[in-house]
Amino acid sequence: MAQTVVEVRDVSKCYGGRKGRRGHAESVTRALDHINFTVEEGEFVAIMGPSGSGKSTLLNCLATIDAPTNGSIVVGGREVTSLSSREVARFRREDLGFIFQDSSLLDTLTIRENIALALTLTRTPAREIDAMVDALAQRLGITETLARYPYEVSGGQKQRAAAARAVITKPKMVLADEPTGALDTKSARDLLEAMTFLNDMGTTILMVTHDSSVASYCDRIVFIRDGKLWGQMKRGSDDRAAFLQRIVSATTKLEAGDPRDF
Repeated sequence: MAQTVVEVRDVSKCYGGRKGRRGHAESVTRALDHINFTVEEGEFVAIMGPSGSGKSTLLNCLATIDAPTNGSIVVGGREVTSLSSREVARFRREDLGFIFQDSSLLDTLTIRENIALALTLTRTPAREIDAMVDALAQRLGITETLARYPYEVSGGQKQRAAAARAVITKPKMVLADEPTGALDTKSARDLLEAMTFLNDMGTTILMVTHDSSVASYCDRIVFIRDGKLWGQMKRGSDDRAAFLQRIVSATTKLEAGDPRDF
């Protein structure tokens, strides 16, 4: 039986509500409205929804970049909404991996050094680091880039290097925020195949995307509209093409404001 890695329990996030300069109360914006869902170990889950639906706010709360107004978030058995600043830093370093749209690699370090940096921060013995980087780079097809700097490689290679950096410490979960957003079609496919490979190796991935084709690589979709959970969809036995058709149909209804019927 799969272990639950993430539990989002009745999470809401509100902005505003305080008194402005003239003493008038500001209107309250409810970015998240009583969200509940779980992620099991080894799942590849996409969060989808229209612009302004709360996707990024939810990801920021999971990453402890932002704190929910109400509710709780449990990752790996730990309630992360009540961690101290020191505990948050350690949680992000040891339990989370991140893949951003712009890769966020350091241009002053080689690709090898960028990937190895995460291991250095967790005080992995130096004699073990090169072997771990080499093995992961080979699996992701970026061995030839290791001695180069980020500005010397393609966008797709940078994103695969970012994926390697995210998983090399074996975090409990990888959070990906529109990771293919700046890539061409081939590079996006290469990255998604690399992420699928990492997921097949046991990495739990939670990805925000607006792209149905990107989401079709996942096991399950969590749909959000107006800060509320609109529905969830599992891939099941569908191949990627069939799953993509179901996602497109669902997102069309989601964006039109139609009720869920799947």
